[in-house]
Amino acid sequence: MIQPLRRTHRVIFFVLGIALPVLFVGGLVARHVPLSLMPPADDKLAQNNGGTEFVLNHGSSKFKVRLVENKQNGPEREFLILPDSGFLAPDVFVYWSETQPGASISPKAKLLGKLGPGELYRIPSGSGGYFILYSVAQSEVLGSILVGAAT
Repeated sequence: MIQPLRRTHRVIFFVLGIALPVLFVGGLVARHVPLSLMPPADDKLAQNNGGTEFVLNHGSSKFKVRLVENKQNGPEREFLILPDSGFLAPDVFVYWSETQPGASISPKAKLLGKLGPGELYRIPSGSGGYFILYSVAQSEVLGSILVGAAT
């Protein structure tokens, strides 16, 4: 009884010794390209208007964010937020607040959506305030960008 089990185990371990490295290398080849290696998205708003670049300091890291306004959509103001290639933060959401944020977000802040390529964020036309970049995973404000009232 022991001899047939040894033969079975020998065959199984031989097959696993070949199959596991092949599957591992296949998984590495099939994985997605990291976000930092992807080419920047070409956007009509970014081509029409260079926008305003802001430097946000977050602890020891410093990164740039470009804010571009779409002036073609009537009474509501739309903005596009383009982070630079060095921007690395998990689960970043964009909020709008009329007051400057401190260490946390005000309960009156309005969630505009998740930070992503090509996302447009709408705010009321007559109000000025702050775009707030908030990392849910780190539970902290990454930075805020002041936007004046429309003229």
